[in-house]
Amino acid sequence: MSTTTTMDVRARRTRKWLQDSLVSLMHDKPFREIQVTEICERAEVSRAAFYLHFRSKEELLFSHVDSVFEEFHAELASEVTAGRVDLRLFTTLLFQYWARYAPTLRLVIQADTPQALLERLRGYVESTMATLAARRGVEVDPRTHSYVVDFVAGGSYLLLTRWITAGMPTPANEMGDLLFELTEPCERLATRPAA
Repeated sequence: MSTTTTMDVRARRTRKWLQDSLVSLMHDKPFREIQVTEICERAEVSRAAFYLHFRSKEELLFSHVDSVFEEFHAELASEVTAGRVDLRLFTTLLFQYWARYAPTLRLVIQADTPQALLERLRGYVESTMATLAARRGVEVDPRTHSYVVDFVAGGSYLLLTRWITAGMPTPANEMGDLLFELTEPCERLATRPAA
């Protein structure tokens, strides 16, 4: 095993320990009351190791959310590569991912950092819409695209967070269908035929 590979494995392991420690602490007390020192003690890593990987506890918190979105986006990309460009499938996958990670995502929602979560969701909505447009042979319309991305991300954020905090009373596939019905017209508004 090369030195680079060994360092990469150690870095991933340390990041995971820190993420798990933060989540564990969030079961005991509100996010805003948790100190970096406590996270380090629970993870059994030094403060220097913490700051080697993260600038703040907020960045650590959202590193877990990023992993969920990255995993979702990777699955979406494989579906697109396989020729399955289906917005309904993608909206359902989104809710399935949130259901899979609901306990941790509920803690993130309770951390009361809505703007950061919304910004991350917006980035993934924008990336997904661009991927779908490219596979369908259309271009994003620069006049409307950003507005539509904001609208879809904001609506998705509200649906997802309400669904998670309510205990997911509606099955993920039904929520995916609902999101599809609400956002399907938006895709048309954000694109135009390729030149």
